[in-house]
Amino acid sequence: MKILMITSRLPWPLDKGDKLRAYHQIRHLNQEHDVFVFSLSEKQPSDECSKEIKAVSVDLKVHVLQPLRRWMRLALAVFSSRPFQVHWFYQRPAHAALDAWIEEIQPDVVLCQLVRMAEYVKDTHDVPRVLDYMDALSAGIARQTKLAKPLLRWVYRLEYQRLRSYESKIFDYFDGKAIISQADRALIAHPERNKIMVVHNGIDTSFFRRQQAEEHHASKFPTLLFSGNMSYPPNVDAAVQLVKQILPLIQTPHVRVLIAGTQPVSAVLRLASEQVEVTGWIPDIREAYAQSDVFVAPLRIGTGQQNKILEAMAMELPCVTTKHVLNGFLWEANDPVPLCLGDSPAQLAHEIDNLLSQTEKRRQIGRLSRNWVEKHCDWRRSTAVLSHTFVSSMNLQTDESSWITDKSAS
Repeated sequence: MKILMITSRLPWPLDKGDKLRAYHQIRHLNQEHDVFVFSLSEKQPSDECSKEIKAVSVDLKVHVLQPLRRWMRLALAVFSSRPFQVHWFYQRPAHAALDAWIEEIQPDVVLCQLVRMAEYVKDTHDVPRVLDYMDALSAGIARQTKLAKPLLRWVYRLEYQRLRSYESKIFDYFDGKAIISQADRALIAHPERNKIMVVHNGIDTSFFRRQQAEEHHASKFPTLLFSGNMSYPPNVDAAVQLVKQILPLIQTPHVRVLIAGTQPVSAVLRLASEQVEVTGWIPDIREAYAQSDVFVAPLRIGTGQQNKILEAMAMELPCVTTKHVLNGFLWEANDPVPLCLGDSPAQLAHEIDNLLSQTEKRRQIGRLSRNWVEKHCDWRRSTAVLSHTFVSSMNLQTDESSWITDKSAS
């Protein structure tokens, strides 16, 4: 099967959730199929970036977006009903380049990642198309609205309304649909949302393994870790909450906090102190996991599955998080997720103290976490589900959809 995957960002380096999901899907699908990748980018990719993507695909085509066009479209988006992010990522030259490549390579199916890319292929009726919603983006925007500055709340509310409507409307343009979790599927405002295939994220358990990490980096003080893209609003909010609201309630003495992740914004950088280290980008994130005792993710906004938690679990690191995060991890009712939960700073601090005071309990939860990830989070299995979605979408192609472009009928 010849698969064309289109993404709003280059799927390398793996510093954002959409890039990580795309990269591993490309890598595994390309083992049995021919995967071509079309990506938008703000700048020309580095040689290393192109090399990494081409190593797991047949070919890569990058369209560099023009900044002036982006801002002009965003200004005009006020008068449109489409989401602002759809306008931000859409440019006609990119659409033309994609159409030309589709004509050249003749894919059997197109995989479109995120609704923000749907405009590029929603009217390409002669090729089966699968939309990976990934997350219920509208729900994530709705949750971020509560934390936005007063002057920006109306923008978030408007984007939420537009996204919610667009997620429903675009459903009918695609032959197949995928999403990351049952919880996110339930948030798509379409009457047939149960037809969306749930394709969970995986984890590279051979890479994220405790024995593979640099154990000599272990700290002599109890260490709490939070990691992720530190310019992403839900992560920024979680980091600030960890340091300012949870840390003061922890009773264990000499606790140290490590905040590791790319692009820390000023609100995160200001958290640094003798007790709190903000690292920025770490080439090998396993080093941060290896020197930590507990992973803490006090996330209260955002959607989807948290890759950072999957990584920590694979590294046998016990995780303290919220029930909000748990919703993205519910696979089977009879197989509980080994996460320690709290829905207030006091509850989260209590869970942290409980783990830090019991070495054997930390190790036990770490082993259970590793076992759970190995059982449920395999990229090969999840991409097999995605492949089934491709086949189903190709079978849904009818004679009626074909004659739309049949010039012989004229």
